[in-house]
Amino acid sequence: MTQSGIQSASNSANTDSRIWGILAIAVGTQAAGSIVSQGIYILVPFWREAFGVTLASASLAVTVMNGVQIITMYSFGRTIDMYGERKVVGLAMTAMAAAMAATALFVDNLVSLLICMAFLGGTYSAVQPGGTRAVMRWFPPHKRGIATGFRQAAVPFGTMIAAAVLPYFAVHYGWHSAAWVGAGVSMFGALLFWGLYREPDSIATQTATPLPLKTLIRTVGEEKNFWPVLRLGIAMSAFQFTFTAHMISYLTDHFRIDIVLAALLFALTQFVGIPGRVLLPWLSDYYRPEKRAHSLAFISLIAVGTTVLLTLLPATMPMAAILLLLVLLGFFGIGWFPLYLLEIAEAAPKNSIASTVAFASTICLAVMALGPYLFGLIADWLGYQAAWFSLIAPVLITAGQLLQSRPPQ
Repeated sequence: MTQSGIQSASNSANTDSRIWGILAIAVGTQAAGSIVSQGIYILVPFWREAFGVTLASASLAVTVMNGVQIITMYSFGRTIDMYGERKVVGLAMTAMAAAMAATALFVDNLVSLLICMAFLGGTYSAVQPGGTRAVMRWFPPHKRGIATGFRQAAVPFGTMIAAAVLPYFAVHYGWHSAAWVGAGVSMFGALLFWGLYREPDSIATQTATPLPLKTLIRTVGEEKNFWPVLRLGIAMSAFQFTFTAHMISYLTDHFRIDIVLAALLFALTQFVGIPGRVLLPWLSDYYRPEKRAHSLAFISLIAVGTTVLLTLLPATMPMAAILLLLVLLGFFGIGWFPLYLLEIAEAAPKNSIASTVAFASTICLAVMALGPYLFGLIADWLGYQAAWFSLIAPVLITAGQLLQSRPPQ
């Protein structure tokens, strides 16, 4: 091998080792953010008991956190494009730690809790666009799928950790101790990203001026698949978070499954979603890198097709059949998201990656908040079959539209 060839191979090996190190940092940061944000859902029953309020009132902690996240995400995305993900995500996670520390120190009623949760949601909104921008800037196109998959797998993984750890602390040492755990995890994520993450060498000293929102929408709209992908992402966001909210109730109401067993089956669907978020984008990278949008559409159709079968099963169906469908639902119904996120990010102008991701995520977050409520209303008025149909139909329509579009040459 020539000297130049040896040098090239050495540079390639160094680059590979760096990008996987960057991915480890991004995954760790995302997992830390997920532990804290998803931990709020888990702590709701403890706050209900501590403050002597109704479950609906205690659940306002989640509503406020998500609502402020929706409001602030685009602004954070734009700020990340201007100043870089390292500074903004590091500061945001430090602020998350401060919000959880304030919760542990000062919260003694529902109003003060909601103030802290608003601050927490407003700062957590930087994590998603910042991490996605890091992957886009560091990874070549043929490795972005697997990188995005690993990073997004950190979300259900962090949720599992929160479910395993936070109730233990809340039961044995009080909910304040669980809030301190959240503060510590947030601070760990901040130190990890701020201390170890580095901007790519070629653009480390550059600052970008992201496009104004109207110009950004017009620019990404020129990408043929952007709007079809976004529409499918909106439909799938409603689908995923609605079955997350209602699947346990459906299993108990329709199949007469004990609620404890139903919860275990639901937990299995979440667990299966972790390898789904890694394997599906890896398979897309390996076999169909130029047809990622079509792969997203096929995965979405498998997810809703599985749901159709689940809703058509008679109440006397054997547990093995129910279990198989739930495994498929978890694998595809949760595993779809990295491909969607990557398609959105790759459609973005280079100076507005975080802004584009934040714009799309804001819309999806709003649908995530409304979907479970609307599903519940339809189920109450017309029954589960009508509710499932209303959830599945938008996915069928938008996936079909995406499949009709031709992949880029």
